[in-house]
Amino acid sequence: MLKALMPSPAASRRAVKKAQRTATKAARAATRTATTSRSSTPAKRKKASRPTTGARADLWSSPGGGRSQPDPATLGKGRWHQHRYTGVAGTRAYRVYIPKGLRRTTRAPLLLALHGCTQTGLDFAAGTRFNDLADTHQFIVVYPDQAVTHHAQRCWNWFRSGHQLRAAGEPAILAGIVRQVVQESSRWRVDPDRIYAAGISAGGGMALVLAATYPELFAAVGVHSAPPFRTASGPADALAAMQGAGQAPTPAAPLPPMIIFQGTADGTVRASNAERIAGQWLESQPEGTVGKGRQTRQDPPRTSSGRGPRPHRVTRWSADRRVRLELWVVEGLGHAWSGGSVHGSYSDARGPRASTQMWRFFARHAATAPTGLAGR
Repeated sequence: MLKALMPSPAASRRAVKKAQRTATKAARAATRTATTSRSSTPAKRKKASRPTTGARADLWSSPGGGRSQPDPATLGKGRWHQHRYTGVAGTRAYRVYIPKGLRRTTRAPLLLALHGCTQTGLDFAAGTRFNDLADTHQFIVVYPDQAVTHHAQRCWNWFRSGHQLRAAGEPAILAGIVRQVVQESSRWRVDPDRIYAAGISAGGGMALVLAATYPELFAAVGVHSAPPFRTASGPADALAAMQGAGQAPTPAAPLPPMIIFQGTADGTVRASNAERIAGQWLESQPEGTVGKGRQTRQDPPRTSSGRGPRPHRVTRWSADRRVRLELWVVEGLGHAWSGGSVHGSYSDARGPRASTQMWRFFARHAATAPTGLAGR
């Protein structure tokens, strides 16, 4: 996923166009086959093969590579709203998922979910199944979309120095999206003390950037398969950072509570990065406030299908008798969301389920300092 940083924009556009031409030819061939094999009227055949249009057409636009997006109606039982944020730092589109049964006047937690390279918000929603958890636990999910005009492979620019600062670049845009969603009061209401962020790969890297640049805005953050904060300052050293190179500086302010997931078989982001992120978090905390990490190992029993949860080890650090940092290292997991759905990309169906564990961790944390909703 993060390896997609390397192709040039021109090469990426050519690849996308080629994939789209291939998909178009395949669709036409399928339509011709269906025409000769079915007995329905020509008008009905034509209607069945026509792409979805109308008010929801933008929800169905094809992501990079010509791959179709999931049907939003299949992603949870709640309602979708589509919006666009525009600020000094730029513009991005995003979708808001309101869980089924949530009352308009109820202040609900908010989760900012950041997709990885070549993905979209809908693809990430399908793979993580965050909406199913939202329906159960009554929280709002916000899915921003990175545009190909800002990165040819839809990567969040975690690796560029201009997007690693407060009040600048994509951190400012994403913080602006959160503030815009929180300011809404007619269709939903957000608990400003229970705002969280989670992402995978480039999205995980950007979630970490948000934790460092807007620590007062987020009560907790989840990072899956990503490099540490500011280990790269441009595309030239991004791959090296993903392989464990680059110095991991100490953030200027203490990072909020964090849960980290990483697979040992990840060939895109080396597993050592997870320990480096944990070290970066520990270094950001006031000296003497965090206890020694306690590690446990779980070896789930083998199933007859061989598809049960993978062995994994979990290390937890506490402060004031509360777990503030969790590190999950999953054996044999590649560059994919642990315990995700097969309907999303970069998703491994075997557990442990990262989404479930992240929400469990988030639900135990609320902001302890004034929120950053009114600031830059």
